[in-house]
Amino acid sequence: MRPAGRFLLVAQMREIEREANFRPYEGRARFFLIEEADKLNEPSANALLKTLEEPPATTHLVLLTSRPAAILSTIRSRCQIIRFAPLRVEEMEKHLTGARRMPRREANLLAHIARGSLGRALSTDLASFQEQRDAMLEVLSALALSGDRARLLRISEEMNDAKRKEEYEPRLDVLEMLVHDVWAMGLGAPPERIVNQDVDAELKKISERVSSSRAARWITEIETLRGQLAVNVNRKVATDALFLSMAEE
Repeated sequence: MRPAGRFLLVAQMREIEREANFRPYEGRARFFLIEEADKLNEPSANALLKTLEEPPATTHLVLLTSRPAAILSTIRSRCQIIRFAPLRVEEMEKHLTGARRMPRREANLLAHIARGSLGRALSTDLASFQEQRDAMLEVLSALALSGDRARLLRISEEMNDAKRKEEYEPRLDVLEMLVHDVWAMGLGAPPERIVNQDVDAELKKISERVSSSRAARWITEIETLRGQLAVNVNRKVATDALFLSMAEE
């Protein structure tokens, strides 16, 4: 089961509750996979609690997430945590160029931006990602090179255009990824640790103007905004505040 929009819904959790009470038709047990479990908000998490606390003996619930700290503590405390190591870039690139017959340049970029997840690599629309990255590189350029706050506010308005509603959180993901690259470059990380290696020249210029402590603060501020998205925050106001705060030295 996947999020229907920004969140996993109460109705989806009720459906799991109903289905969990049926005995398996063929095997010994039934498994329910909840993808992006960090998208459980308080109402949907509460709807899941009873099933999670007292599942039938033949039912197993598996919650998948790359951000376990974002899952509500009431849910997290009732789960057994199993961590999976990310795949190496070389492993994913080999699969993408071999089994998927993907051009090496595209495979290399996808293998880096997928952060160890083959599923994410296969589901990523590379053209869309590159468009989003170009927009977020503008943010970093305005922050580090030009100091153009007016440009930052225009980008914020573009991000919050109703037509781009579904792109908002992916763009935040891309922005945080770019900041992490800038931070790593500033700390002298080896080239293979940089995700967006195909735009390393632009990132290098930015990293030369941004201290490691400032880059670390940017990541914290982006994560704070992510937390605010779980409630009915005004995205435009929150994005304006984020960019203006990031612009401070």
